[in-house]
Amino acid sequence: MVGLLLPIIFCIAVLVFAALIMLVVIVVNPNHSVVKYLQKKLDSIQLRGWKRWIPILIFFGLLGTGIASGALFFLAVLWVMTQNPAADASHRVGENEKRTARRVYTWLFWSPFLTVPFFIAAIASAYDSSRNYLALAALAPLVLHLFLLSGLTSKSVFVYRHTQQGILLIALRASLASLAVIVGSYPEDGLWLFLFGNGALWLFSSIWGWNQVGQSDCWLMRRKGESISVDAGKANGLSPKTHLEKSREFLQSFKKDEAKTHALAAFRSGNSEIRAQAVWLLDVLEEVEKF
Repeated sequence: MVGLLLPIIFCIAVLVFAALIMLVVIVVNPNHSVVKYLQKKLDSIQLRGWKRWIPILIFFGLLGTGIASGALFFLAVLWVMTQNPAADASHRVGENEKRTARRVYTWLFWSPFLTVPFFIAAIASAYDSSRNYLALAALAPLVLHLFLLSGLTSKSVFVYRHTQQGILLIALRASLASLAVIVGSYPEDGLWLFLFGNGALWLFSSIWGWNQVGQSDCWLMRRKGESISVDAGKANGLSPKTHLEKSREFLQSFKKDEAKTHALAAFRSGNSEIRAQAVWLLDVLEEVEKF
């Protein structure tokens, strides 16, 4: 039995290591040829509706068995990060999309009040167990984040990608928590890593996400070269001065279409000073002659 178990564990370890490498590649360069090939193969499976949940359920089912210290978790995260929104998903960003995306990071901010007690209870119950079981116990609070997967059913690319970002950030937090309980002779030896590592991620991820959503931006969409179209209809109720501020913000984010929309709105409704500043912005955007 032992002779058969070792090759199985080795194969799982190799598979998980490959998944971890692919996850790093996706974060660093989502448009890498290897990533596109993997996405193409996954899309060719053509899972639709409830069937799209089968892989994630299998991964979490295997995770629950404690195989390879629960490291198959990385396979689940890899699967999530290689998913793409539906072909008819909208690239427009309005207040509804921003409000929905903002909830992802609001949950990341408040979730430790539930997950940390869960984490402490799980580690306490496995205190005298092997490191493999301790690492698995540290991942137990992940079940409280499963509802975020519903964001992968969104028809908004903006919401879909922010959901993936949120899941990636949670994965980093879970990985640090798992590492923290096995770095020393006793689980509490890694307390410093858990407090400072997870604490920094907790604060950084929430502020980083909220800031992106507030600016109608998405790091993952930019990494993938996907366009973001801000709902121009929401710009009609703003003051000329606010239009100028938003135009500058979009210009700094290299979003020319949105910057142009707000600059034109400022020019049409502003006084002579604001109109002069709007013309300057349009000149920077190389839109003066067209205008």
